[in-house]
Amino acid sequence: MGSTHAMAGFVLWFGLSRLNVSPPLGIVAVVLGSLLPDIDHPNGTIRQMLELPKFLAHPVQEILPHRGPTHTIWAGFGIAALTLGLMECSSNQVLISLATGLAMLAGYVSHLVLDSLNPTGVHWLRPLKETKISWIIRTGSRGEEYFFYALIGSLFLVALL
Repeated sequence: MGSTHAMAGFVLWFGLSRLNVSPPLGIVAVVLGSLLPDIDHPNGTIRQMLELPKFLAHPVQEILPHRGPTHTIWAGFGIAALTLGLMECSSNQVLISLATGLAMLAGYVSHLVLDSLNPTGVHWLRPLKETKISWIIRTGSRGEEYFFYALIGSLFLVALL
């Protein structure tokens, strides 16, 4: 669920900001990164925000099947590199650009970790390796709801530290 991914991204950003290692656009990069892998799902939060025209929606679904190329670590590295490049072109501040790219990667990886908790799982290293990492928490289940509440609890714990 998009809300769980966004909350995980927010908790991650909050933890990084408490350690003083979050760039100025850190919250945007981490939360966007945590939602971006589901651009391949018609009901994904990020896909609904983009509102693809109907004539493009079907071809995108054919090219990017859910939990396909966007659900690999390689896509995360690519998005991080693209973010770093775009930030570097616009700000010309290497450390901020690098930190923002890494924040995007952190959010992206958090999405893959959460999807790995689902029985469908994630093929992190596809196409190099077909090994799938999965667990038992189903999307929209009580288990995901409890996990979401645990994320909120961890936010309070981090705030207390």
